[in-house]
Amino acid sequence: MPWREMGASLALLLLLGSPAHADDPKLAPGRDPGGMAVAVLADGFDYLQPDLAKVLARDGEGEAIAWDALDGDHRPFQGDGRGTDIGKAAAARGGVRIVAVRVATEDPASLAKGIAFAAGTPAVVVLVALDASARDAHKVVLLAAERFKTQLFVMSLPGVTADEKKRSETSGNLVLIDASGDALLGAKAVAHVFGCNRGALTGATGTELKAAFLERVGEAPSAGCEPEGGVKAD
Repeated sequence: MPWREMGASLALLLLLGSPAHADDPKLAPGRDPGGMAVAVLADGFDYLQPDLAKVLARDGEGEAIAWDALDGDHRPFQGDGRGTDIGKAAAARGGVRIVAVRVATEDPASLAKGIAFAAGTPAVVVLVALDASARDAHKVVLLAAERFKTQLFVMSLPGVTADEKKRSETSGNLVLIDASGDALLGAKAVAHVFGCNRGALTGATGTELKAAFLERVGEAPSAGCEPEGGVKAD
């Protein structure tokens, strides 16, 4: 079944029918790169950059599986969006294809729409990169993890508080990463887990995926495995 027909809710189906924003450049068709589908929720993507375009997840017709929760279309473009570097970092060691979702991370409603879209795609992992100012978004992701139990949520947030850490630890399918020292730390963790031909995680539920993710994060990096492009994934 084509991914556009796999709506997770009535709201998602309505969103899929929205027209493209006239000012956004067209996202050219391409070949699906294969690997684990990881939905990246960020403030936008410059998909005109070849290094990002080549790692975008594609449907059977070569169209990118992508969404813009702000404009209500399939072109999540933002020339200076953080999603560009996050997506490239997550896919830097191969084994990952990116579902690009543009959201306003400081707006809980926008983030909720983006997560609803991601849940209806092939994405197994939902990576949410938040700024220090987007504290309320932490609650949105916690609620989303409770709602969508077959996905693994990886959230990076600078300056994680003790309460946020405790609440995340009690969530069966949410991994919270303190990105205070490195804004790309969540993406680099994803690259470490899935890159270097490590393959898919074992697990049918988000809880099982979380356990496998944390185990693999603690493993030493593969010798001789270098990033495939631009961003180094330590």
